[in-house]
Amino acid sequence: MTTVITAKLTLAVRLVDTTTGRELSENDISFYIDGGLVHPMKKGSGTYIFVNMSKEEFLMQVRAYRFMDMEVKVDCKTLDPRLPMLDLFLMPSEKNQTGGQVIEIKGTLSGLETIQAIDLNRPEGAFQSVTTKKDITKMTLLPMTSGGAVALDSMAYALLSKDQMRYEVFTVQEQDSKASVIIRSPLKYEHELNDRIFRIIYGRAGPGDNFILKVRDDSATLNFILYFKVGEDEYVRPIDFHLEKGEINLLEGATKIVALNREEVKENE
Repeated sequence: MTTVITAKLTLAVRLVDTTTGRELSENDISFYIDGGLVHPMKKGSGTYIFVNMSKEEFLMQVRAYRFMDMEVKVDCKTLDPRLPMLDLFLMPSEKNQTGGQVIEIKGTLSGLETIQAIDLNRPEGAFQSVTTKKDITKMTLLPMTSGGAVALDSMAYALLSKDQMRYEVFTVQEQDSKASVIIRSPLKYEHELNDRIFRIIYGRAGPGDNFILKVRDDSATLNFILYFKVGEDEYVRPIDFHLEKGEINLLEGATKIVALNREEVKENE
């Protein structure tokens, strides 16, 4: 008699280094659910699979060597049932020198909800066009070099206009060709040919009014764009991390994003 054992995917966790926007390559990682140690299966770099879990809501703790501990409340009912993927962004500790010494900015700002950054020296590709048909939104892409390709993971990216005044986050659902991706939602703002696409470097807003964001000191020039949100207001701010590391006034030199969304543009045409 043959026994068939089936496993139902409950949760896939992808661990991302906040300073690079890429999956963790570390192997010394421990997961705890409601205080108990669990042993997920590893599937590729930085991705871990949990199967046949009975809990739909729980507290997950992640401990990774040379990274700060992470704790998050997980509600599996809010994830995509086809692929319940959860991205967790781990911030390196001060002793983590892999990929370059860590430089940080920090400070306080009342009402801050989100803070992130993009490295202007490292675009992943460029925007060509976007169309939505039958609830499917497809974005076509341009490579940064002639004859090259654009490979985007199924995660969030930032799209920045040439004047650096329109910063929009979009999430890749899947890459359906070498030159196009399906994104989860239509774009909010109008974008132009060759607007750049970047990986996102994530900071932490909180606890309280505190914030912190770290990058790798791996280049002679560290010119970035900060994006942050205070209440309903969105801001962008250029920064040179070599000049402004340490405690900063986040609003100094920042510009509030004021851009017509796609529906308003159509109404004004």
